[in-house]
Formats: sequence, structure tokens, C-alpha cells
Amino acid sequence: MAKSGVRLISLAAVSVLVVGACNSSSPTPTQAPPTQAQATPTPAASSGPESAGTIHWFVGLDPLGTTTAQVEVEKAFVASYNKMNGDGITIKLEVEPAAAAADVLKSEMAAGNAPDIIGPAGIGSRIGFDDLFLDLTSEIEMNNVDMTAYDPSVVKLFKLANQGQIGIPYDITPGYIWYNKDAFAKAGLPDLPTTIGAQYQGQIWDWKQMAKVAAQLTLDKGGKKAGDSGFDAKNIVQYGFDCQGCDARQLGALFGATSLVNSDGKTAQLSPFWTDAMSWYYSAVWTSHTAPNAAAEAGTLLAEGNSQSSGAVAMNAAWIDSIRSIAIDAKTSKVKRWDIGIVPSWNTATTSPMTADTFTITRASKNPDAAFKAMLAIMADASLQKAYGREPAKKADRPAYFTSLDAILAPLFPGNDVTWSVLDEMATVPASPSPDSGLPAFSQASADIDALYTKLQTASGLDVKAEVTRLQAALQKDYDAVQPLVNQ
Repeated sequence: MAKSGVRLISLAAVSVLVVGACNSSSPTPTQAPPTQAQATPTPAASSGPESAGTIHWFVGLDPLGTTTAQVEVEKAFVASYNKMNGDGITIKLEVEPAAAAADVLKSEMAAGNAPDIIGPAGIGSRIGFDDLFLDLTSEIEMNNVDMTAYDPSVVKLFKLANQGQIGIPYDITPGYIWYNKDAFAKAGLPDLPTTIGAQYQGQIWDWKQMAKVAAQLTLDKGGKKAGDSGFDAKNIVQYGFDCQGCDARQLGALFGATSLVNSDGKTAQLSPFWTDAMSWYYSAVWTSHTAPNAAAEAGTLLAEGNSQSSGAVAMNAAWIDSIRSIAIDAKTSKVKRWDIGIVPSWNTATTSPMTADTFTITRASKNPDAAFKAMLAIMADASLQKAYGREPAKKADRPAYFTSLDAILAPLFPGNDVTWSVLDEMATVPASPSPDSGLPAFSQASADIDALYTKLQTASGLDVKAEVTRLQAALQKDYDAVQPLVNQ
């Protein structure tokens, strides 16, 4: 979820994400911390005949689950499960490095050795395997899985048009607005809204209001605010807004949910609010100067791309992964008091760009009933959820997770209270389809989208609507060169 070059500093000796467990008796379903070593691949079991109860679990399609520490927990779970379960099911674990996992999986499928279970895996990591996954609807019904334990909108993320319900939500990473409370207090501004639909200073909390607030929080070296007479845009010491972890698709999803390909799987589309998002951001960078351009983002003031830790940005569109980038210790931290707020609305709708992970069963599984039972056990295991370290999708398990976060953050930010309920709010409005979802000619299309975002950050004087129109034409050319995308 981070831009190229962004530094992520782990909290103390461990990642802030490797915290928080849920004590779950039912399943509690775009990355592992980059500071942790990747595990040595665990080879598949022998090629000899296997019993009908042997379930092949494949890890690595997503980096989550591939660190050395996580693999040790996975191995311990498998050993315990194989010894203790009374269903006659044996799990065979295979862990592959994320960089090679997609190719390994394709080879296994071609050889007729497709795994039964794949995961944990995010939406983006499943791109290229569109027809691989089994519709779990009948398994969910037969095993009486309580799907009301999850936000319906998150469940929907794993329901594909041509395949059905391919997964049960496991963990989520909602987007929100992070803010520096000391910067707000100095400007005489109240805390940001913490519930969807709440007003801010008597006004609708939308992106227009966000622009006004960001201007009040953007300061030059003389203390003038953006918009003040004599404001020096060349000597800014504090920016009102940043989108440190964004790319163009995530930025667009802050304004609304859409796919960049039509339901026919071959026609490029860019919704009006997607253009609105690009225009809003471009104005913030080049007109009001309330958001940094690429050069400022990479400069020393904003910690060379890690603006959330710099003490020089008042608000940031963020995900929980970025919390570990704020500080190494309380003494050296430039940020002392901070909190999180609701993403502003656009045209009355509030949307959260959200990553989400699940486990899936392949259509090629020879024993989907056994695979589903094994998958439920994997998803219900508290030690695995703790090792993976992300926010549980199951609503009942989140309070314990947030308590764990508080315990780890307390020494770094003494006396600082975080309104974690914001994450519960944002979990109800995920962008669907996800900004991580597939596109035809995915690599080339992504490169064209990234090129637009880079241009917005580096070039002044652009006609943004014309640039978006050019992008749509480029995407159509990309799409025309390949087969239509399925599952839209």
C-alpha cells in the first residue's frame, strides 16, 4: 500500500502489525512487514499417492504468511492439527516465496497438482487466477458458518460475478484519515469526525471541506496559512494533507467505488468521481499547495517519503500498515499526539479503499468438503491470526486486536488515545470493486495509471480532465490487445 521509496520503520523490535489476537471458534478472516526475512520455501510433500483426507495448503501467493516467524507458526499449527483433529484430515503445508509463488502455482495446476487451499491472499494477489476458485456457498451452508459475523459489504468483496462466494473474510485494512492532533490544536481546529455522516465545524465532512481544513493547516516559514496574502509556497514548513500510501486507483477510491473496466470485461471506463479525485488532488498540489508535490514528498522536510513520521504533515490518507512508520521510540518521535478520522464523503457517499485477505479453495480440489473443514480450522486459529497481525474481519474479534495495538503503541506515544472505532465505521463502506482488483492487460494498464499519477505529482499546468481522457484511451488500447477480463 505504499509508494515506491517510502521507508517503513518498525515499531520497536517488532512490527506493529504482528499484534492482536482473537479468541475465535469460527472463521475470522494488498503485506508482510518488509523488515522481516522471507522464509525458505517449504517443498511440497512427496509425489506418492495421498489419502482422500490429505489437504494441500499453499501459502505465498500473497507475501502475508511467508516471513520466517509466520511460517514457524504455520508449521506448528499444521503439526498440532494433524495430530489432534478427529476428522481424519491431514494438512500438507507448502510455502513459496511471494516473488515466485504465482509461477509455482501455475506449474502445479498444469501438472494436475493444484493445491486445495490457497491463502492468506489479498484481492490483488489473486489476479491472473480468475477461474481457479470454488464457489463456497454450499459449503458455508452445510457447515452453518455465520456470515452475519462480518460486515455484509466486506463479504461482498469476495463474491465474484461468474464464480460466486470464493472466500469468507479473514482480515481487513480499511482506509481512513490520520491526523496530527498537536497541529490541529495549534490551529484551533477540533478533532476530525469519527462516524460516517457526522459534520465538521457545522459543515458536511466532504472533500470540499477537507480542502478548506487542509488550507488552515498548511504553513509557510513565516507562519502564514495557505490562502493568506503573502503565503510563500516555496517555503512550506507544514502541509495540510498528504496521501503517502496512495496510487491513482486508491486515490480514486477515496472518492467512490468503481472498476476501470466495464462489466463486459473489455471497455475502459473512468467515472466522473474518479476524475474529480484526480482534479481535487492536483489542485491541492499545484494550486492551493496544501499537499506536497513529488519533489517535496522526497525531501528532508517530509522524511524522504515517510511524511507521516515527519511532524510536517497535518493529515494523511492512510491505512493501518503505515502506523509502524511513525516512530522508533517516544524520545525521537516528531509526532506526539495523533488520531484517526472518517474519510470525507463525495456526492454524499463515503468510501474506504480497503485491502482484504481470505482463504480460497480451488475448483480442482478432489475433496472440497475436507478442504473446507481444514480451511475453517486455519481461519479460526488464534495463533495464526496473531502471527499475520492484521485487523480481523470478524467484528467480535476486533476489540481484542485494538487492545493489543494500544499496548504496543503506549510506550511510543504516552497518553495518546486512538479512536479505533473509526476502523469499524470504514469497514462498512469498502470500495467495491476494490482498487486492487484485476484489469485486462494488468501490467501495462497499471503502468499507464501510474504514469498519470506521477504526472500529477511532477508537472504543473496540466488540464487534468484531458489527461484522464488520454488515460482512458490508453487503457482501451491496452484492453483491446488481450482477452476480455472475466468475473466483472
